[in-house]
Amino acid sequence: MINKQYKYGYLAVIVLCVAAMAAGAKYDWMITDTLYNPQNMFGVIFEAASWLPVYAFIPVLGACNMVRSKNNMTTFTVGAFLLIASCCIFSYSVCDHFVARGFMRKVNPYLCGIFGGVVAAALFLVIRGVKRSVIRKMQAVCGFAFVYMLSYLAVIFALKMVFGRDRYEDIITGGEYLFAEWFRPVFFSSGSSFPSGHTAAAMGIVVLLLLPFIFRPFKNLKLPLFVFCYAYAFLTAFSRIIMGRHFVSDTAAAILIMTIIFIILTPKFEKLYKKELLKE
Repeated sequence: MINKQYKYGYLAVIVLCVAAMAAGAKYDWMITDTLYNPQNMFGVIFEAASWLPVYAFIPVLGACNMVRSKNNMTTFTVGAFLLIASCCIFSYSVCDHFVARGFMRKVNPYLCGIFGGVVAAALFLVIRGVKRSVIRKMQAVCGFAFVYMLSYLAVIFALKMVFGRDRYEDIITGGEYLFAEWFRPVFFSSGSSFPSGHTAAAMGIVVLLLLPFIFRPFKNLKLPLFVFCYAYAFLTAFSRIIMGRHFVSDTAAAILIMTIIFIILTPKFEKLYKKELLKE
């Protein structure tokens, strides 16, 4: 049912990605060379935070487990660890990206810990006020997001190893780096440009496309959510090109692969959680 509702959107995305990869076969270098601007603030911000969606379920799952622990200290403790640790790690990682680009002098782990703790507390309080039936559904969505994340880690990083394509930014700085078209795998070299990991991680946001089929308030928001999710993914792709970390074909391939994985997983999700998702 979910795939049927979004089939035309998927088709448009797939056609666009295939077209981008075809164009990239000839113009990859020219496009990235033209757009390259590593000090662009839009690119820096997206580089720092665009990867978060594929891992965003972790603190949500932790908060849900805390609320539903029913005085089970083990469940509560594991949930608290997932919630607090993930928020703090996310905060530190985002700041570390800014340091790497020279926009911050150094990362202050104490401030990152405080900020992460505040975010974690706020998320816990929000979920604590939600109905238990809704939390069960949220946990089901987190279960899907977990499988989607594992698929991302397995497929994207396996392809990076196989293709071994060097990054634009590495090539122009010198050293033993060479430009290679995406359809000519270098096989197990040190390169990691194809496909784009950041863009694939940003595609974690498409988990939001499940919401209209699970929660009534989102029932009529299918199109806006679809546009929002893919706009975010394409903006991330654009930012990776600006930063010189990827070519057009790298980012298009990432969106294409993660879209196909999502299409494959959603029927299994519907079948597995059908009874749970129908509960109010």
